[in-house]
Amino acid sequence: MELHMQALEAAINYWRARQPARGNEYALSPPVSRLAGVYALMIYYRQDRIAEARLDPAILALIDAWRRDAGGIQGDSHASSAAP
Repeated sequence: MELHMQALEAAINYWRARQPARGNEYALSPPVSRLAGVYALMIYYRQDRIAEARLDPAILALIDAWRRDAGGIQGDSHASSAAP
């Protein structure tokens, strides 16, 4: 399976809403920081998707939690095809 850039962006925004930046320096929360690292590498290597098999299990757990809670988004290979 592949994780598309659009899905990763949605997952980052989901985790930003759940665990916003804190402190005077507005440091990213650990989940956002982990996902942002993947996002940065995808931009650097000009990839619009990444194989999930290449991702760390902790990253996959964050993506899976977003999918469960937010229902995924269109274009996400794991998004539900059932209409609400």
